[in-house]
Amino acid sequence: MEQLTVLIVDDDKITTSILNHMLTPYANTILTASDGLEGFDLYQKYHPDIILSDINIPRLNGLEMVERIRKTDEDVKIAIFTNFEKRDILLKAIQLGVNQFFSKPFDSKSFTKIIQHLCNEVLEKRHINHEVQRQQNILHAINEMAHNFLQKSDWRETLQQEMMNLKQASEMSSIFIYQNEQHTNNLLAHELLYINDNSEAKSKKHIHYRKHCLMRWKNKLEKNLPVNGSRDDYDKSKKKLLDLFKINSLLILPIFIQKKWWGFLGIGDEHNQILKTTNVEMLGTAASIIGSAINNTYNLQSLEMSSAVFKHTMDGVLITDAHNNIIHVNDAFLNITGYSLSSVIGKNPKILKSGKHTKHFYQKIWDKLTTDGYWQGEITNRKKNGEIYIEWLSINTIKSSQGQIENFIGIFSDVTHQRKDAHNHAYLATHDPLTGLSNRLLLNDRLTHAIDHAERFNKCISLIFCDLDNFKPINDTYGHTIGDEILKRVGNSLKEILRKEDTICRFGGDEFVILLEDLNSFEYLDNILQRINNLTNTPCVINGKTISIGMSIGASIYPDDGTKPKELIQAADTAMYRAKNRGKNRIEYSQSDLNVYCLKKQQNINYLHSNFVI
Repeated sequence: MEQLTVLIVDDDKITTSILNHMLTPYANTILTASDGLEGFDLYQKYHPDIILSDINIPRLNGLEMVERIRKTDEDVKIAIFTNFEKRDILLKAIQLGVNQFFSKPFDSKSFTKIIQHLCNEVLEKRHINHEVQRQQNILHAINEMAHNFLQKSDWRETLQQEMMNLKQASEMSSIFIYQNEQHTNNLLAHELLYINDNSEAKSKKHIHYRKHCLMRWKNKLEKNLPVNGSRDDYDKSKKKLLDLFKINSLLILPIFIQKKWWGFLGIGDEHNQILKTTNVEMLGTAASIIGSAINNTYNLQSLEMSSAVFKHTMDGVLITDAHNNIIHVNDAFLNITGYSLSSVIGKNPKILKSGKHTKHFYQKIWDKLTTDGYWQGEITNRKKNGEIYIEWLSINTIKSSQGQIENFIGIFSDVTHQRKDAHNHAYLATHDPLTGLSNRLLLNDRLTHAIDHAERFNKCISLIFCDLDNFKPINDTYGHTIGDEILKRVGNSLKEILRKEDTICRFGGDEFVILLEDLNSFEYLDNILQRINNLTNTPCVINGKTISIGMSIGASIYPDDGTKPKELIQAADTAMYRAKNRGKNRIEYSQSDLNVYCLKKQQNINYLHSNFVI
């Protein structure tokens, strides 16, 4: 069980005792507080992963405590115990950023499902952050290695320390370098460096590719391809090597000198899990840097930067002179940014500026370079085609023996997809995964804001409840795959009819709820309802099957049918069921007499003004 800390805030000792027992399988540390102030103090001291709180607690109620916490922490998972009938409290909790809700007494099955979901979210985010940090550590270690290797006339002087740093950054237990014996037609390699955390591990001073049954590895390495696998991927002869090194997973990266295979860099770990592609690419850069250092121990002075470190790395590299004008870039830089070589040489790197950062941001970078000689961090830049991307950038200052700045070297990796994954995670929390429409959580939030806006500016809004007729028989007859396709098509059709600012929610099952804001006329609303109802006039053709569907629609209007979210939802829901009872596939308003609606009255007044001169 991973380390998780849960804080319980409740003045009922029986509830606290029950929750302690129920949380035992999920958390190794459980904190308890009997009032809101104590709960807030424990949060500040221990920063728990999950907070479970009652609303009605002394000194500082649950929502007040949540509000204080959310001012400094948007990530901690919070669940409250509430009466779901009190809609205003529920909406207030949603606005404050409460993630889940429980009702008392606790139902074991429901509690387990919700707490498991919260734990999974915490652990998933923790793993993502850890992996991002790990990749950043690897990039920093590689950048430091490139900087130190290029400053030394003999790269071997710092080899031991740089390989130790790389091993620690990649969180692996073993790292080693073997050099091929040239006179043996590359069949024999001898150990150049070996570091292993396991004191019981042994190494091979010499490896014979044929005698040790490693010819397949040799063939891949000669083609500049990595070997990446775990114990389960290898035969007995290779498992003997893993047993000797006390590792269960192994990544081998070829080292090339002037397009000739020189040897390999090996990285192993005790865990039986192969490295992800992104890590393989980054560590491949380390092998390229070693090759570059071997190839030219004086490349710092001569700036012959077309060596393998630039050609082979997947990371973008740019070099500027002391005046910050670009003098060299590698192919990865051109591929990532979309610029041609001729369009960047001699230019200032500010051609990549996205406009997302302030002058103060760039000044801090220069201040860091001036005082420490390096800077690393996340920066948003723009490609030649205008596309915005996010990169993790490391910049090093290169100085002469007299201490004068000669060059700046920047190494960057495109991390846009990693940031998009985090954004997608947040998107899934507020949207239906099947249709991509808003879910109940987002609808409730927008409905609350819509009512506040309508009240302030004397506007009308409408809530429309739609339910597909006879949808269950379709699922039973054709299967849920066909049913899901129908729901997606209905959702897409609703998007085409409605405005972008309107909210379309998949409320559950085959129910859709639509929020229309800033209504100016009853005629517009009625026209929208008719267009929605007409969606079902054309049968769906799916996999050669023609399927007819209907839709019962109920509509409520603010403020005539209610002034609170719960009232408007209930009024529209009741009208929808009236439509079903009156024959289905039809529209019903909450009020049977449409003339009572303010929108209808306003329409009649406008009609009189347009037809009579007073």
